Amino acid sequence: MFSIVHRKVYLANKWWVTLAVTLGMFMSIMDHTIVNVAIPQLQQAFGADIHQVQWVITIYMITQAAVIPTAPYLTTRFGAKPVYVWTLTAFLLGSILCGFAWNLSSLIWFRLVQGIGGGILLPLVTILIFQAFPVEERGMAVSVMNVPLMVAPLLGPVFGGYLVTYFGWPWAFFINLPLGLVAVLIAHKVLPATFPQPHTRFDLAGFFTVATGSAILLIAVAALADGAYTIWNLLLLGVGSLLLLSFGVIELAQARRHQAPLLDLRLLRERTFLFSNLASIFVALTWYGALLLVTIYLQTLRQQSAAAAGMLLGAQALATLVTLPLVGRLSTTLGARTLAVGGVSLLVGATLLLLTLTLTTPLVVMVSILVLLGVAASLNGQIPVVAMSQITQEQQKAVANGSTILTVLRATAAPLSVALLTGLVQGQSHQYQISLAAQGVSGALLNQQSTLLAMHGSFLVAACLALVALGAMLWTPRRQRAAVQVDNSPLGEIRQR
Repeated sequence: MFSIVHRKVYLANKWWVTLAVTLGMFMSIMDHTIVNVAIPQLQQAFGADIHQVQWVITIYMITQAAVIPTAPYLTTRFGAKPVYVWTLTAFLLGSILCGFAWNLSSLIWFRLVQGIGGGILLPLVTILIFQAFPVEERGMAVSVMNVPLMVAPLLGPVFGGYLVTYFGWPWAFFINLPLGLVAVLIAHKVLPATFPQPHTRFDLAGFFTVATGSAILLIAVAALADGAYTIWNLLLLGVGSLLLLSFGVIELAQARRHQAPLLDLRLLRERTFLFSNLASIFVALTWYGALLLVTIYLQTLRQQSAAAAGMLLGAQALATLVTLPLVGRLSTTLGARTLAVGGVSLLVGATLLLLTLTLTTPLVVMVSILVLLGVAASLNGQIPVVAMSQITQEQQKAVANGSTILTVLRATAAPLSVALLTGLVQGQSHQYQISLAAQGVSGALLNQQSTLLAMHGSFLVAACLALVALGAMLWTPRRQRAAVQVDNSPLGEIRQR
């Protein structure tokens, strides 16, 4: 009798955890989609070009990448519940500050504050979900969680486009307040109590190298993609790469000395985890920049209002929302790997179709491409499931480390994608302007056509990145071996059971 009651409580608790973390992620994702739609309005409000305004998105992503690795330490030191509530609160504070920004520089600084909360929030969601569900139920759990999360990018562009069009860009940030307050209250009420370990050591050297290395590398890539091939930027690229390499060396050395590394990188020795992470990185490199360029294409080149562009972009999220329940059911029969391979293949095809866009492409064609991207997104949601398939529910430290590694690599790839693809558009459009002007093209058509051709170049780069992701996913083993065990002891040795 006790075991039956205990099982019912367990089932109830894990779905309450899902509800709590879904609300926080819902707010974060909706914020991202709304800010994307607001980019053209921010250009007009602050008199800035696309390269300057993209830092509103990039600085948020850089901050995320810098703070994500602290998640395992914070959850161990203070407990997952209070850290989750704190990060939601920090995100709300940043949102308020962003809404009151008086110029582009202040907005960028306030986005940094918002990124601290949003960054730590990302791995906490995965940690809490993967700790709550056993391995065989994670594919279903991720798909169930993703259903409401896909409503966020569906509502974000539509609702955000309306708010930005009729009430101004600050409401792209103020909209977070009511939902965020509800999310904080529910998380405080339903998340299970945790048992912190107050004497946990913080890996300061690891944090310094990964945070500064990520930031410097992303700044260098943004500058080089914009065509600024200066000695200084090349030096920054080298320094950033060296710091990240040093981070890897430091973490492995910490583990060998039986100390607590910021991230246990020994998980990357396992082939399934390694190649799934590579696929996740290159999917992110393809996705974020390409989707931002589609938003700019609709508003700048096709003269759609923010509200109209939001309605069109909602097709991508709607397609993901509709297909997610099917993906959740298929994950238990076909397997997460098969679905992920199909998703990355579809991403390659949809990205190549973006090369066919012209200044007069029927909007129904654009919607069709967005639908394909949406289906690809629902399938690609299984990549983390594949990566974590070798780690059992009971190995809580390994779950925290694996989830955080997945999140930090993807979060680093996201701003790289935005900086790289938008930088290529900014740099190449000038070259196309010179070429087209020599052919007699002038006026508004000159600016539009040069920007479109530059976008084609970026979409081609995105398609090549998606092909690399497909190769990595194909290298992931078809048959999964027994789960990898990472001890929760200081040694944390990795072995096959």
